[in-house]
Amino acid sequence: MRPTSGSPGGSRKKLEQDLTLHAAKNNLLSKLPPVELAALLELSTYIECDPRDVFFAPGAKIKNVYFPLTGMISLVTELKDGTSLESMTVGCEGFAGLPLFHGVATARTLAMCQIKGEFLRLSADSFTSLLNDAPPLALLLPRYSQFAHEAVAQSAACNRMHLIEQRCARWLLISSDAVDSNEFGLTHELLSQMLAVRRPGVTVAIGELEREKLIVHRYGKIAILDKEGLEKAACECYRTVRDRRRELLS
Repeated sequence: MRPTSGSPGGSRKKLEQDLTLHAAKNNLLSKLPPVELAALLELSTYIECDPRDVFFAPGAKIKNVYFPLTGMISLVTELKDGTSLESMTVGCEGFAGLPLFHGVATARTLAMCQIKGEFLRLSADSFTSLLNDAPPLALLLPRYSQFAHEAVAQSAACNRMHLIEQRCARWLLISSDAVDSNEFGLTHELLSQMLAVRRPGVTVAIGELEREKLIVHRYGKIAILDKEGLEKAACECYRTVRDRRRELLS
């Protein structure tokens, strides 16, 4: 994780303006009134993260919350036999560290950077303080909490019932929405870990989507060529979660 000023050599006013523009990339932060947003930004650090950077680990105290701006976080459930499975993606629609909102100080999932990008980091103490001092933030979070609950439940059903090709298409679409881009970094290894399937199965699924000219995968990067076609290839779970996100968070 690399902290950055966001405005090298600039004035404090220019820095504040730049940070406000950055914050607008996150759906939750963009809905805060100017005064509350300024208070949050004053306490935040603007950072850049790479894939596999860990934000917090299972059983560990959550020291910070993270608001994705252009990157994506995966919340991963790890089993005792070493198997891991992504339970939810967190992109520009929300934040990682939701247990703190519910008064829980420790994490039950691994939170790691999945897609390289920019994030705002806010200490746990500052976050809980703002919940008391900035009512608009506290009012937004119950709806995000409900969305997260439903997204995790939908993901569990999807992983149990749907084909790898459908789940792969769903994951690519969710990731595209999370970073607000049709191009992003991704390796077969990471995707196989997120879907809890063997790497050859992911290779076959990606190959099929490429043959249908829905995506291109080169040099560790994915480009979605036909989003409408990819939606048709995905299971119902993508549209269910997308529509619910719009209903709860728009």
